[in-house]
Amino acid sequence: MTSATMIEEYLHRLALSEAKGAALVTEFIEKHLARYAFSSLNAMAGQPLSLQTDALFERLVVNQQGGYCFEHNKIAYLALKYLGFDVRSVLARVMLNGKPTNPRTHRMNMLELDGETYLVDVGFGNKTPRGLLNINQRTCTIGHDTYQITRNGDVVTVVLHEPEQPPLTLYEVELYDVVEADFDVAHFYSHQHPEAIFVNNLVVSLITASHRYLIRNQQFLVWNAAGHLITDKSIDSVEELTQLVYEVFLLQPPKAVLETVFAKVAANAAA
Repeated sequence: MTSATMIEEYLHRLALSEAKGAALVTEFIEKHLARYAFSSLNAMAGQPLSLQTDALFERLVVNQQGGYCFEHNKIAYLALKYLGFDVRSVLARVMLNGKPTNPRTHRMNMLELDGETYLVDVGFGNKTPRGLLNINQRTCTIGHDTYQITRNGDVVTVVLHEPEQPPLTLYEVELYDVVEADFDVAHFYSHQHPEAIFVNNLVVSLITASHRYLIRNQQFLVWNAAGHLITDKSIDSVEELTQLVYEVFLLQPPKAVLETVFAKVAANAAA
């Protein structure tokens, strides 16, 4: 199967409308987030994760394995390029812990459209924006969330303002040109280094128009569209984890992966 055929199959599954321009990209983001879950299952299970196009589409789209930013946002890049958009991938520092010394371990995309420049992200877990972020504007509002955009040269800082929550800096995006080898290095660290976050923590996320669903280690949480937490319960067995992953997050990982990951999560909690 050629790369074009794989991209066409992926876009067919998204069932995009006849929208054009920014409306089409927004629909693309929303439908990807609602169908293809963010997941650290494979990373936590110690599996090598190839970013070669055929392996990537086979894992995430065909086999419904889930993935994280280096996987989701490469698929988004390839698909948007195929659709004719002026898009390129960039690296960012994740700033959720507030440390300015964090490495560049987040892949996302930059889109030039009708004289505006947007950030496109479909791989930031539970905090992924549901739409385009215009870096030429100081604020962008998507649903109930407002994003504060600050640009200093080629560095863009994105701060999330959610209802009834303190401001949260998501990332510092560096707009410099990078090549696939740069992503390979950051990706290798993020899913193979023994101290990497996703090697040690289970994170599974799915974002629909009405809810945000999250597994964080042994917690299952659900927020409604207004940002109110409506479910918070513990995951006490691999059977419960399996049911959630299959039925809520629409993933189909091998049972052996789920067993390995749950045992590791439980051991970390007991340590």
